[in-house]
Amino acid sequence: MVKTYEQLNEKVYSEILPNGLRVIVIPKPGFNKTFVCFAAKYGALVNRFVPRDGSDYVEMPLGIAHFLEHKMFDLPSGDDASTLFARYGLDSNAMTNYTMTAYLFSGAANITDGINLLLDFVQDPYFTDESVKKEQGIIVQELKMYLDDPNDALHLGLMQNLFHQYPLRYDVGGTVDSIMKITKEHLYKCYRTFYHPANMDLIVVGDPDNIFANQNNSVESVFNHVRKNQEGKKFPPAIDIKKSFYVENEKAYRGSGLSKMDIMMPKVAVGLKLPYEKYGENEALATELKLKILIEAVLGPTSDAFQEMLDLELINGNLYYEVYIDGFCGFIKIQANSHKPRQFIVYIKEKLLALNKITIDAGLFERFKKSVLGSFIKSLNNLDYLGFSYLEYLYKQSDIFAGIEAFAGLKREELIPMAKYFVPEALSDYVILPKKFSTNYSL
Repeated sequence: MVKTYEQLNEKVYSEILPNGLRVIVIPKPGFNKTFVCFAAKYGALVNRFVPRDGSDYVEMPLGIAHFLEHKMFDLPSGDDASTLFARYGLDSNAMTNYTMTAYLFSGAANITDGINLLLDFVQDPYFTDESVKKEQGIIVQELKMYLDDPNDALHLGLMQNLFHQYPLRYDVGGTVDSIMKITKEHLYKCYRTFYHPANMDLIVVGDPDNIFANQNNSVESVFNHVRKNQEGKKFPPAIDIKKSFYVENEKAYRGSGLSKMDIMMPKVAVGLKLPYEKYGENEALATELKLKILIEAVLGPTSDAFQEMLDLELINGNLYYEVYIDGFCGFIKIQANSHKPRQFIVYIKEKLLALNKITIDAGLFERFKKSVLGSFIKSLNNLDYLGFSYLEYLYKQSDIFAGIEAFAGLKREELIPMAKYFVPEALSDYVILPKKFSTNYSL
């Protein structure tokens, strides 16, 4: 199947193989580099599910999807898969977020060898009690390093304020206690449930003519290559995986939070919780982009508010914002370094709550829509970002190209339904103070 996106001059080829694996090719003529990603629709959101060959829900330790990603690189031969990729001159990596686990590589040569290696090592798990115990120590140290980073600690503190039980309140890597509970049996149970080809996708982004020189149809050659790799492997029948999520309301769990770290200037974040919602096709992406327009208009670097915050010394030069939707829940985060964290919080909350009645004139709307759209399209020129984001949004029931084309025709009145999110009970804040200041620091 091929989808053509005229406005963006893009094509996407896809095919579902007999074993259920979906293969996606996004041709990028003229690019020397190729990006390949093999992903499972399984991330840190899923801790409660009915396993393959089971009938009841089981609860897995937090961070197990990330732990499984780490262990997949161990090969029965004793080698590490990343070392084998390096021998081909390919850069390899892996990552786990809340919605998926991805194994990837990029390079300019030996792509077919890399595809075979990628498929083979991910589809051949090898765990031992000894290796699991060793990995526990490694990941615990990784988690402690993460918590020692002020920006990471600020984010996690805010998420724990916003969400009652939803997994966004926990780090993708889990907790020290949860990691120490993970066993080899846990890993195999998760692997056999979620790493079936029918729950996975392989995406190839690059110039197929560079991969398969002198081929009449190089795109088809990519599919043929993957088919050949998969034909010799046996998999159990696909199952309909049953997963359970905590349904969050619009109310933040806590209104505020505070901690101290060894930093020079206070760090402060204001968050707005986006409650559990059933999104239809392309709705998660559309909602994310609409909210970005509103935040850009109200607090972006060209807004009146941004200059006012500088004049009032509420921010120390920069303001960062993030709009995130995982396909079920989400958040808006506004973050800055500030000598006046309490005044900053009051100011930001006031601006966000004003969006409960959305009034943006036509000229400003078009300006900020173009700003958000331009930034998004520009990022798609990065093959790694494009390939990864295509799958990430796909797992949120969104087609990134179709969503962008639809967004280009967005009308101002379509922002009005977004007003429902900007309510006082959805707001929270978190502050990290320098250790030398008292907890009532509120200049």
